Amino acid sequence: MCLGTVAQVTELTEAGVVVRAGTRVVRASLIAAPGPVQAGDWVLVHSGLVLVRLTEQEAQVALELRDRTTKGVP
Repeated sequence: MCLGTVAQVTELTEAGVVVRAGTRVVRASLIAAPGPVQAGDWVLVHSGLVLVRLTEQEAQVALELRDRTTKGVP
């Protein structure tokens, strides 16, 4: 099973957006509403593409669940 990565956008470039998840450039062209992705936005990234913009609360919940799962905490 493949999972997406929750990341925060750190900057915008001509090549795409840079996210703080191993500091990589990904494409955000699939996201149109409610406006383009901006620095500071939280996103779900999979296979080099931003799939969806997340609220900060959604991102924090997802990150907490990931951390609990990787540490073996039920």
